[in-house]
Amino acid sequence: MVNIEKYMKREIAGVGQEDNIQTVRNLMLKEDISRLLVIEDNKAVGIVTKKDIARRLAQTRAPWQRRPIDKISVSRIMSTELKSLLPDTRLEDTARLMIKESISSVPVIDGDDRLLGIITTTDLIRAFAENLEGVYKNRDLMTENVITANRYHSLYHIVTLMEENSISRVVISDGNKPVGIITVTDLSFLDLNDPKKGLKMKRIMYVRKPQRDSRASYRYVLHSPLTAEDVITENLITTTEDEDCSRTAATMLKNGISSLPVVKNDELVGIITKKDLVKGMAKR
Repeated sequence: MVNIEKYMKREIAGVGQEDNIQTVRNLMLKEDISRLLVIEDNKAVGIVTKKDIARRLAQTRAPWQRRPIDKISVSRIMSTELKSLLPDTRLEDTARLMIKESISSVPVIDGDDRLLGIITTTDLIRAFAENLEGVYKNRDLMTENVITANRYHSLYHIVTLMEENSISRVVISDGNKPVGIITVTDLSFLDLNDPKKGLKMKRIMYVRKPQRDSRASYRYVLHSPLTAEDVITENLITTTEDEDCSRTAATMLKNGISSLPVVKNDELVGIITKKDLVKGMAKR
């Protein structure tokens, strides 16, 4: 397989340590990217990702104790333990490094540690689509144990599932039927604050269990945090166990998504993610 020099990005969007999270979010949206290198003197000194932002926004402190994201500097949330590669590194070796270190991007440097570019999982997926047709079916690489939630779980619960299981998405299901998905991108770019009313809340009506010989009564929870149904992406793109993984990779690239639920007779039987495809590349 070819070297990463063919697939790496040479135009690098970066930020400084003193930039704020609002600036980071805006730049990620503008450039349609999920991580930014923190750069000083043409050298990468750290990285900040959507997951870092989602983790910060999901903190459970009271609304009045939360610091506005335009007041939080990149240095407070960035990761500083960076791995780096030379441009002549093979794609499969890059895939092995990403899996071993649980990372989704690696700076590419020259012999003097000067930054040349970045290689990401998306770049590896493009290489997968172009080079590995006929090698794997979805059933060979998919994850069968899918982490799911329902529409009424809180966003804090969703983030907790992501953290505890080291995943970047949670499938929202109705029984065993997938009805939507929430990704770390959805949470990172969610506007949690209403400029007029403060932190967004919703009213939820629930049925109080009736006492003997009395009717059920209804109550409103006046201050309930947002739930999965407020964020869910419902136009779900799915795939099957027998689909060629190179076509799955192409579908991910075409639609700008990082995972596809795998269904059989409309029921959820697994999920295939960019990470699963990278694992497949690492086996080569």
